[in-house]
Amino acid sequence: MTSGKLVAAILAGVIAALALLVGYRAVISRSDAVFAARHPQPVSTVAAATSPAAVAAGARLATVANCTLCHGPMLAGPTAGGPAAHFRSPNLTLIVGRRSDAELDRAIRDGLNADGTSELAMPSFAYHEMSDAEVADVLGYLRSLKPQGRAFHPPPPGWVDRLAAAFGRFRTQVDRLALAKPALDLGPPFAAGRHLAVVACGQCHGSDLAGGDGLPGPDLTVRGFFTRAQFHELMRTGDMPQNAHSELMQEAARSGLHALSPAEVDAIYDYLVARDARLSKMRAPAR
Repeated sequence: MTSGKLVAAILAGVIAALALLVGYRAVISRSDAVFAARHPQPVSTVAAATSPAAVAAGARLATVANCTLCHGPMLAGPTAGGPAAHFRSPNLTLIVGRRSDAELDRAIRDGLNADGTSELAMPSFAYHEMSDAEVADVLGYLRSLKPQGRAFHPPPPGWVDRLAAAFGRFRTQVDRLALAKPALDLGPPFAAGRHLAVVACGQCHGSDLAGGDGLPGPDLTVRGFFTRAQFHELMRTGDMPQNAHSELMQEAARSGLHALSPAEVDAIYDYLVARDARLSKMRAPAR
């Protein structure tokens, strides 16, 4: 290689290295701005309900909402090898004593950390429609838990997430909540089933139960796929007809969905069947 070509190659290498450094710093800067952004904090007047009945109701709701799927048994952090171990979700028994009721409420329903930054994995879009009374029961349950285990700290965002954030493709939980669509409202006869479906199933299937948008679950279409008996089995064990298999669904059933009463499962099924029928009419071509 001639001296001229060698100099040109060195210059090209230096320019490439500088370009990479500039790109690296730009990605870090832009993604940090996304992750560190402070958001308005809604006023919350919810106070933990501490009666034995309220604590029991909160424990059941936390189970049905599958909080243990990410936060582990007794909400003391994920178990090694568990379905959400890589999230390293916080040990809630060590956190509740350092958070006010309002801060916990905003984490659950608004996807906000205590400092106003967005949660990155908390599925608040599924819990946003929880009533004040339901949140009060959940807070009462959380405050009844004795501290145990060790602290878990979520891993820092990786390069895939940082690149997505830098180019506007990463959605924080505040973003997801702002874009969340409500589940189809079919009136009072199906209101209880609709609410249960969103709270129990929304974290995987979306606030509108339509799946997609990076969520692991599909549209919750049951008509033609599940009989009522098969749907009860699905919610109890995660098993599907024709030996279909979903480890996530089985884990969700073991973790929380099994706690739904037969009447509650019926309510969800009736709502989903009615939802299918309404959506079919809405999608049918006009005559």
